Amino acid sequence: MEMVDASLVLDAIVAVSIAAGALFAVFELRDLKKDRRVQLMLEATMHYATRDFEDALCKLWRADTSDPKELEKQVSYADLCMVADFHWAMARLGQEGLVDRKVLIRLFAFSGVWNRIKPWIAAERAAAGLPEWYSSLEKLAELQEREYPYFST
Repeated sequence: MEMVDASLVLDAIVAVSIAAGALFAVFELRDLKKDRRVQLMLEATMHYATRDFEDALCKLWRADTSDPKELEKQVSYADLCMVADFHWAMARLGQEGLVDRKVLIRLFAFSGVWNRIKPWIAAERAAAGLPEWYSSLEKLAELQEREYPYFST
């Protein structure tokens, strides 16, 4: 029976330890990605429930116009931007795959908001010369309208 060199055994132990560490790191990174998605959604829903955001959204729902200038009079420019920017940001997270689009579509009324602010966005796009401005919101609103039409009201 031959003697096994101690350095060979130690090298084998080191190799197994490195492989186990790498495997553990992969599992941790995968879990970290899930945790980050949960954190993003929790922060988004906390913002959605702030008094300022709720007031802005309620003003938008109560507004009775399709004229962009009249809409700005009923809902302020700052409130319109707050609501539009929030929904645009959530739509971008969905498009980038950071948050599942189906989860977003079930939580937020993208198509309802889009239908309310569409004339205002069209005017803002023309004024700024940015035809793709808020296109993520528009695309997610269209997807939501196809899959969950009851959100469009």
